[in-house]
Amino acid sequence: MRRTIILLLLSLILLSGCHEEAPYRSAEGLIFGTLYRVTYQADEDLSDQIDEALQEVNRVANPFDSTSMIYAINNNLSMTVDSTFYAIYSAARSVYELSGGAYDVTIAPLVNAWGFGFEAGYPLTQPQVDSLLELVGMDKVSCTPTELTKASPSMELDFASVAKGYASDLVGERLRRAGVTNYLVEIGGEIAYSGRNPRGTAWRIGISKPELDSLGFNQELQEVIDLPGERGGLATSGNYRNYKIATDGRIYGHTISALSGYPAETDILSASVIAPTCAEADALATAFMVLGYESSKAMRTQLSSDISYLLFVSTGDSLAFTPISSPSFPRSH
Repeated sequence: MRRTIILLLLSLILLSGCHEEAPYRSAEGLIFGTLYRVTYQADEDLSDQIDEALQEVNRVANPFDSTSMIYAINNNLSMTVDSTFYAIYSAARSVYELSGGAYDVTIAPLVNAWGFGFEAGYPLTQPQVDSLLELVGMDKVSCTPTELTKASPSMELDFASVAKGYASDLVGERLRRAGVTNYLVEIGGEIAYSGRNPRGTAWRIGISKPELDSLGFNQELQEVIDLPGERGGLATSGNYRNYKIATDGRIYGHTISALSGYPAETDILSASVIAPTCAEADALATAFMVLGYESSKAMRTQLSSDISYLLFVSTGDSLAFTPISSPSFPRSH
C-alpha cells in the first residue's frame, strides 16, 4: 500500500513537471494612424479580443471617423456618450485639474488652427488666438456617463493625448478577462503592461533620445528601463516627432498650450511617466510638455506615490538636455 502511494506521488510529480507553459504570442497592426504591437502569454490566439478593444476606442475617440462618437459631438450631431467615452473624459478631467488647466482636451480648435488636425495650419495673429481660446476650457464642458454638454456649439474635443493610453489599458483589461497575466501592449509608444516577459523577467523598454526626427528613422535610445511592479502604464510625450516648420524656419511642436493658445515652448524636450494606468500616464506626459519644468512643480508635488517621471530638460544649448527623474523612476545604470 505504501509503495502504491509513493508511485502515485511520483507519477503526479512527473506529470506536473511535464506541463508546458502557455506560449507567448504577438499581434500587431495599424490603429489611430500608428503602429500597435501586443505580446501576451496565452493558450489560445486572442487577436479578436484585441481588435475588438481597439475598435471600441476608435469608434469613440477618432475625430477623423465620421461615424465616431467624438465626431458627432464636435459636429453637434449628438451629445450622447457611453462608458468608454466617459472613462476617457474622466481620465483627462483629472489631469486637467491637476495641471491647473494647462492640459485640456477642449484644445481641438487651436490644434486644428495650428495645422495638427483637419486644417493645413497658418500663422495665427493674437486676435485669432484670443478668439479661439474662448472655445477652450474643460470648465465649460460637463459630462455624465450618458451625456455631454458644452457651453458653445463651436467647442470641440481632442482625445489624441489620452486615447492611445486608454486603448492600451483596454486591451490589457480584455486580456486579463481572458485569464492573461503576462502581457505588454504598445500603441504608438504608449504602453500597458503586466507580469513578466518571455524570459521570466520584468518587461524592458527603451526611451528614445529626443532628436528632431519626423519620420522616426532615429532609434537611438537614451534610457533602457525595467518596468516596475506587477502592472502599470508608461507613456512618453515629445515634440521631436510631430512638428511643423514655419516659412521663417521656426520649428513649432504639436503640443498646444491651453493657457496661451500657442504651441508650447518649454524647456522639457521629452516627458516619460509611469502610472497605474497608461491613460493617466499619457495625459500627464502631455501636461509636463505644456507646463515646462518650473511651472510643473505644483503638479509634481501633488502626484501620488505610485506615479513616477523622467524629464529630459533642455540646458538651452540646441538639443542638449539633462535627465531629471523622480526618485522612484527606474533609471538605467
